Amino acid sequence: MKRVVVKKGKKVITREGSFVIRLSNRLIKELKPYSKKIQVVGSIRRKEKNPVDIDIVLIPKDKQRLENFMKMKGKFLQGGEHESSWKIEGVKVELYYTTENELGAALLAYSSRFGAGIGLRVVALRKGFKLNSHGLFDRRTGKRIAGKTETEIYHALGREYKEPWER
Repeated sequence: MKRVVVKKGKKVITREGSFVIRLSNRLIKELKPYSKKIQVVGSIRRKEKNPVDIDIVLIPKDKQRLENFMKMKGKFLQGGEHESSWKIEGVKVELYYTTENELGAALLAYSSRFGAGIGLRVVALRKGFKLNSHGLFDRRTGKRIAGKTETEIYHALGREYKEPWER
């Protein structure tokens, strides 16, 4: 069944939340053979009851093979080097491509609520760092400080780790 929701000020037609969750579980299983690591993020990882879309962070084994598989699953909307958007069974699916060294930063960026993400970036700036989906960096030198795990980033910022649903 379809529903209309407002997301970022725009009306979006999507499927029921339970359908979106089931589809995300199925996609994770189907994409595992094409991925070194894979994790659902966004509203589903935050355990929200009625997710509108599916966000997935992954380290692809072979990006071209993965995208060829996705073309069989649904419609390609747009994409680039680090992400691609798809429409599968009426649900928007965002794939975020990352590396082993950036996995924690990507999970943090795409799992946190908007305000929580901004809050951590402000903390980073105050400590002389820059935080983005690729890692935590020294603003002056550009040297990587953390990024492999979410916990590593929180600790580098002097913070206690928070689960996605607590952010």
